[in-house]
Amino acid sequence: MCANKKLNGLKIIYIGQASLNDSGVGGAARVEGIVSIFKRVGVEIKLISYSIFSNKFGIEHKEIEQSLQTTVVYVPTNLPKFLKMFAIIPIFVYAWKFCKNCDLMFADFTYVVTSVPVVILKKIFNKPIILDYIDLGLEIIPAIAKKYMIKNTDAIFAISPYLLELAIKKYGCKNAVYVPIFVDPSHFKVNLTSREKVRKELEIKKDEIVIGYAGSFRYVEGVPFLIHAFKNLTKKYPKIKLAIMGKIYVSTSDDNIQKLVEDTGLKHDVILIHSQPHEEVPKFLSAFDVLCCPKIDCEINRAANPVKVVEYLSMGLPTVCSAVGGITDTIEDGVDGLLVKPGDVNDLEDKLEWIILNPKRSKEMGENGRKTAIEKYSYEAIEDTIRQAISEIVDKKKGKTRR
Repeated sequence: MCANKKLNGLKIIYIGQASLNDSGVGGAARVEGIVSIFKRVGVEIKLISYSIFSNKFGIEHKEIEQSLQTTVVYVPTNLPKFLKMFAIIPIFVYAWKFCKNCDLMFADFTYVVTSVPVVILKKIFNKPIILDYIDLGLEIIPAIAKKYMIKNTDAIFAISPYLLELAIKKYGCKNAVYVPIFVDPSHFKVNLTSREKVRKELEIKKDEIVIGYAGSFRYVEGVPFLIHAFKNLTKKYPKIKLAIMGKIYVSTSDDNIQKLVEDTGLKHDVILIHSQPHEEVPKFLSAFDVLCCPKIDCEINRAANPVKVVEYLSMGLPTVCSAVGGITDTIEDGVDGLLVKPGDVNDLEDKLEWIILNPKRSKEMGENGRKTAIEKYSYEAIEDTIRQAISEIVDKKKGKTRR
């Protein structure tokens, strides 16, 4: 089969863990990326989103364009977990409605409410399905149930090598495909006009070096380690700033970053920026000089492959990240970024200081990072993998039907 074969006319139901409007959410970036590639290969999409990142409660239908129709099931973030599970009912109903005319079902494997409906509908309508394994969200489900679900899927897309191995060795998946995070490099790149505008708005001086972070404030993200490393650096380098951009989702698992900044006496050196719509993120990243992802070492991060890391690389700026999970497969230490020991403030401080002291080599490293993003993690780089996986499943299904 030709690698460039278009899938024109193919109809897919996609049940995702976030809507296209859930700004700043890693799951939303994945949904946006998958939808973009589906459109690139000529697929018609019925997107059913399970959105818990708002205060809305209800269902919303939209026709974004001829090839993309969306249904969003909104569930308030603060609703008890057992009540959120009832979202499976409307999701199942709408999936049933669209299933009769679809060729394939694609769903996020993270949540029960997104994955269970397609497994049931496969049994009813005999439609092929692909499950997108992007984190450990289903660890609350017994292994025997996950094995059953994987056994009844036609393929698993795994976002990290850790999850790929888990799907194959622990759950017996016979068709697992590594589909890492990916970005649009034409969007995630430094814009000098935006840089000047944002730095002016944030009152950043021209000679100040800004270390930037964009993401949530959950404790697993390790932002406090970045703050402490930055505090140590301010003693040597008075002309540096730390910009932290993010939004708190679940208070019980978040670090109180604002309080920590005040307690460490960094109120005038740290710039706190509210979470921005995903399309606006590159404008703010353009205003920074160094980008950092200080995740701690824990199981959820070992399984993860954070989209922010590839977004950082795509910006072409020096990037410093914790050596945990999929990050170690994305960044080659000293070539296209720097890796640090998770949770080690001194190591993080040393690597950030190296960038400050070696601007020329740091610039080259940033340029290498952008090359890596384009060659391995762009839409173009991932498109063939997804196209081929879908084509093989659909062609196999058609072959069985003919026989």
